[in-house]
Amino acid sequence: MRHALRNALIAPFTVIMLQFPWLLNGVVIVETLFNYKGFGWTLVQAAGNNDINMLLACSVVAVLVVLLTQLISDVGYVFLNPRIRLA
Repeated sequence: MRHALRNALIAPFTVIMLQFPWLLNGVVIVETLFNYKGFGWTLVQAAGNNDINMLLACSVVAVLVVLLTQLISDVGYVFLNPRIRLA
């Protein structure tokens, strides 16, 4: 159970870590529909007002979230499969 479970968790772990950036993009739709004030609402308002600096800031935050989740995913692979090593 211990050896098989660790190898079997690699695929679900990958899917879970790939869902976090999708959740960040989906928040734009939810916050626009329900008029919540948050990241998605700020992004829509910045696009509506042609606020380039705010759009760039939101893009940087989104890219940082993607990079962070990918880093966590890569480090998590090392713990799940001992044959994978950090170089």
